[in-house]
Amino acid sequence: METVLLTLHLFGIIFFVGGQMAMVGAVTPTLGGREGNTEAIREIAKRFGIGSAIALVVIVVTGSLMAADDNLFSEPLLHAKMGLLALVLLLTGLHTKVPYTKAVSLTIFVISLVLVVLGVQLSEV
Repeated sequence: METVLLTLHLFGIIFFVGGQMAMVGAVTPTLGGREGNTEAIREIAKRFGIGSAIALVVIVVTGSLMAADDNLFSEPLLHAKMGLLALVLLLTGLHTKVPYTKAVSLTIFVISLVLVVLGVQLSEV
């Protein structure tokens, strides 16, 4: 069961963080600011948003189950990770209401990278 949880957790992270990398590094710079691409960017963002919501649910559920299995709920690194994840969830909700805010997108991306680093550190505890 541990392998299944870890695999699902990693797939969620790959989709969420990898998708952000693609949006920030390729889609927006390539299509953004060009006339006639607004609808394409909206459609890509909408599809990514749906996938991201599913990925975040998978990440939270599998992460909670793994933390319980490993008895990590008293671990300060997990507390930091959970706090930052709550911030990502809040910012993601804000981003759905104010979708064209680069600052929010970049903040979510940077925090997500920090979450990955914390997750790697937590796996070594």
